[in-house]
Amino acid sequence: MTIHNLSFTTCSNAPARLHMSLRTATNIPALLVLGLLACKPEPAIQGPEPVAPETTREDPGTTTGPVEPQPEPGPQNITDPAPSEPTPEVKVPTDPAPTVSPTPKPTPGKEPLPAALNSKIDASCGNDPGVGTPAKPFALKTPDGKDINLAGHRGKVVLLNFWGTWCKPCLKELPEFDRLYRRYRKHGLVLIAIATDTEPEKVLEFANERKLAAKLALGGEPLAEQYASTSFPFSLVIDDKGQIRGSYRGYRPECAGKLEQDLRAALERLP
Repeated sequence: MTIHNLSFTTCSNAPARLHMSLRTATNIPALLVLGLLACKPEPAIQGPEPVAPETTREDPGTTTGPVEPQPEPGPQNITDPAPSEPTPEVKVPTDPAPTVSPTPKPTPGKEPLPAALNSKIDASCGNDPGVGTPAKPFALKTPDGKDINLAGHRGKVVLLNFWGTWCKPCLKELPEFDRLYRRYRKHGLVLIAIATDTEPEKVLEFANERKLAAKLALGGEPLAEQYASTSFPFSLVIDDKGQIRGSYRGYRPECAGKLEQDLRAALERLP
């Protein structure tokens, strides 16, 4: 019989080695069983469960762990809003309004002048001799025999026109002046048309034909000579103080606007 030396190392953590000397061959199967039993692992000792390390708080914006889900917002009540306090009114300081000078009130009882009839103004008109000097006084007769004089019209604006029934330009100009007179007479204008005629018949005939409203005078040639005018007709704008404000010699239709302007300026100065 052969002697076998078999060595088995145990499967435990013990340091010792087990030497077994067997002298019998017939017991080999038994030895194998013993070896297997010797290598059977020892039952593991269950230790305490591992504890998860505590998560260290980091700076905002850095996520190290799982993000907890945020609760979904509930439905908003849009039909019954929470009462809010009224916003206080804020008064913003504003600059004071600019001071506006009051418009001067017209003189009580004085109506404003109507619109001018002539819009074209020729500045070269109305500057003939006599402007700025006192008007010459006169005392004449009307076609119906009454007295008429300049002094009796002090305080009025007088348009003094020298004309004659023999002067064709005069017959064109006088109706135009009469139109101005009708427009401004209630504002203080007086039109005195002094004819060089000494007989009233032709003067009245022309006046009635043209339905003149002007005040008429006869025999004005000596007075016209005092003004030394070489043109007929000629006219003067005399203010309420008796001063000549405009002098127009000859019939010049282009001067109608300037003459009306002189009249209006004198009428505006009336008290």
